[in-house]
Amino acid sequence: MLPFTQKGLTLLELLVTIIIFSIVTSIAVSSFQWLSERSAASTTRSHIDRAFSVARFTAVTERTVVTICPLDAANKCTNDWSLPTAVFRDPSNDLRLTHTSQLVRFITLAPRGQLSPSNSFHGARKYFQYQANGGIRGTLGHFTWCPQSGNRTSAIHVRVNFGGRLVWSRDTNNNHIVEDASGADIGC
Repeated sequence: MLPFTQKGLTLLELLVTIIIFSIVTSIAVSSFQWLSERSAASTTRSHIDRAFSVARFTAVTERTVVTICPLDAANKCTNDWSLPTAVFRDPSNDLRLTHTSQLVRFITLAPRGQLSPSNSFHGARKYFQYQANGGIRGTLGHFTWCPQSGNRTSAIHVRVNFGGRLVWSRDTNNNHIVEDASGADIGC
C-alpha cells in the first residue's frame, strides 16, 4: 500500500500567501502612484517653462506685448487654467486672440492634476504678459500645481519675477514639501 501524500495548500498556507501578495501589491501600487505623480509634475514644469520661454522670446525678438492665458469660447482670456493655454501677440493689450496670425503657440500647461494661479484684483489670475524688454507686464504672480491625489510632496510651485523669469520653489526645510515665496509650505 502507498502512503497518502498531501497535494495542494492548507488553509493557513493559502491565507499567508494572500496576505503576502496583498502587502506586495499595496507597496507596488503606492510606488507606481508616486512615480506617476512625479512624472506629471515634471511634464507640467516642462510645459510651463516652454510656454513662458516662448512668450518671453517672442516679446523680445518681435518687440511686442505677448500674452499667456487660457481662452474661452470667444477667444478671451479666462481664469480656467485647465483649458489649453494660448501664447499670442497682444500689441493692443486686448487680452483676446482676434486673429490666428497673433497666435504663437497653444499648449496645455497641466495635462494632469490641478493648476492654480495666484489671485489678482478680480479673483484667480487670467493671464500673464511680457513686455518688449522681456520683463513681466503688470503684477507678479505664481502657479501651484497639485496632483489629483492632493499629495503635497509631489506638488510644484513657480513664481514669475519682475524680469519675466520663472523661479521654481524648493524644499529648503527637508520636509519634502516645497515652500512659497514667504517660506511657508504650499498647500493643495
